[in-house]
Amino acid sequence: MRLNKYIAHSGLCSRRHADELIKSGAVSVNGDIITNIGHEVTDEDYVKVNGKNIKLVEGNVYFVLNKPVNYLSSNKDPHHELLARDLINYNGKLNSIGRLDMDSEGLMIYTNDGIFTNIMTHPSFEITKKYLVSFNEYIPDEKLKEVENGVVIDGVITNRCKIKLKRRESKNTKIEIIISEGRNRQIRKMFEAVGYNVTGLKRLCHGEIELGELPIGKSRQFTKNELDYVRRVKAQFDGE
Repeated sequence: MRLNKYIAHSGLCSRRHADELIKSGAVSVNGDIITNIGHEVTDEDYVKVNGKNIKLVEGNVYFVLNKPVNYLSSNKDPHHELLARDLINYNGKLNSIGRLDMDSEGLMIYTNDGIFTNIMTHPSFEITKKYLVSFNEYIPDEKLKEVENGVVIDGVITNRCKIKLKRRESKNTKIEIIISEGRNRQIRKMFEAVGYNVTGLKRLCHGEIELGELPIGKSRQFTKNELDYVRRVKAQFDGE
């Protein structure tokens, strides 16, 4: 197996990041620094990254979690007891694919698959995410259209998105929004840019992975159809 693929399949990082680690001299095989990303390794070789041994993951695992409000997406935080990762009954290493801020809820994906994580989060793949967003005020069509067309947040204009109006009253608006970016608190900042504050945000879908009827605070492993989706998108990645 090529060295960069071996590192990615260990769950440490994506293959692109593995390429960077190898080229920087951070990887050794059997005690020798290797800078060739195509170097071939076997199960009998000892591979270290930044001085730490790594090994292939014996099978990848994938979980969907319905994150509650007030839970952090971080795996560790000494200042906060409510961690979303702790809601999943699995003792192995898991990383989240993207994050939700503490005030948001809904779909989170956890896995030890570094390649799948990279595909789902890297901007070049433009994997979409759908959210249900609530406001305690009336938002007119022209403001929704303004957000759809792109607004400036943190000095950069957002990509076009899709908005579907679900309900609108004098002091209440609820929409579904589909975006293909993943900036920090992006949806909240997009609406702040046009003068409105989000009061509720729930992620419904990420790519073809859907929250469905999963209860708040509960997790489940991927279905057969979702595992098929993983294989399809990874095959696309390997084809590049």
